Amino acid sequence: MSLRSIAANLGLSVTTVSRALADYADVAEETRRRVKAEAERIGYVPNATARRLQKGRADAIGVAAPSGFGAFEDSHLSSGFVGAWTRLTEFDQDLVLLPTDEGRAGISGTGPPLTPFRRAIEERRVDGMLIMRPRRDDPRIEPMLRAGLPFVLLDADPDRRPELPAIGSDASEAARLICERLTGLGHDRFVAIGPEEDFEFSEARFEGLATQAVRHGLDFTPVRAPIGESGGRHATERVLERRHHPPPPLVYLTNRMTVGGLTALAHTPWVIGRHVSVIGFGDSPALRHGLPATTVMQSPIFEMARHAIDALMAMREGRRFELVRRWTPTLELRRSDAPPDGPHRDER
Repeated sequence: MSLRSIAANLGLSVTTVSRALADYADVAEETRRRVKAEAERIGYVPNATARRLQKGRADAIGVAAPSGFGAFEDSHLSSGFVGAWTRLTEFDQDLVLLPTDEGRAGISGTGPPLTPFRRAIEERRVDGMLIMRPRRDDPRIEPMLRAGLPFVLLDADPDRRPELPAIGSDASEAARLICERLTGLGHDRFVAIGPEEDFEFSEARFEGLATQAVRHGLDFTPVRAPIGESGGRHATERVLERRHHPPPPLVYLTNRMTVGGLTALAHTPWVIGRHVSVIGFGDSPALRHGLPATTVMQSPIFEMARHAIDALMAMREGRRFELVRRWTPTLELRRSDAPPDGPHRDER
């Protein structure tokens, strides 16, 4: 069945039928209703490519995300992806997942091959881009600015990006909650283990913890390692090598690094939640259901991603939109942190 069939059946022109199906405002509401009812009756399926060419839009949003080994085992990252995906589904828009770990030269355009990210921009395969987990001086930003395509940075440091649409969790508030928790338990020091890569979110967390540690009178030691479980495990082993007694509280800046740290601690005589306190950033089933369950700092990444999609749709359509740049985290208290001399019975 074709547009011509609908036009002939209703006594309309093919142009009117086409514009009615595309919801153009210059077609009367009653005509649009008749055309759509007839299209449904005869089982007409529009040509998606032709429709997009007619509109001058791709009806798709790109999600530029880290794609290294185990990237989507990071439940924080995957929750952001699912948030974006579900919101785009509600808008009847496609999601184009674009890996962006080909190296800075390839992404920025100085390398020889076109990456999927650059192709999507240059060939206008997407109407906008959600750039997840930006780095400082991220090479994905300049191509977007040159192309004039709308984009939003997710898991960014909003304080460093006042001129760009950047969404992130409040790292200073997260650090305050953690330091208040540790001082309230009676600790006077802690170690923070996070990525050696220059992700904006982790740099903001390191900086927030350093500032709040001073304000709360805590001795703070930052330790950096490759992001992921192995990095968290090896960094924890380095910390443990320095001491012959229980280590200070360990704060991990990603959920995968937390899992690696817990693995390292499992091979020691120290009992988590009794001899050593652990607090992680980001949740996962392994942390919720571990023995003991891990105290974690939660960010509303699912809702943040949906909000980012709302912003992108508004940008594409030229509508005003109030972007919420900074989102409030919450500390989920479980059983992995305790006073230096072990858990109080009435707290457990």
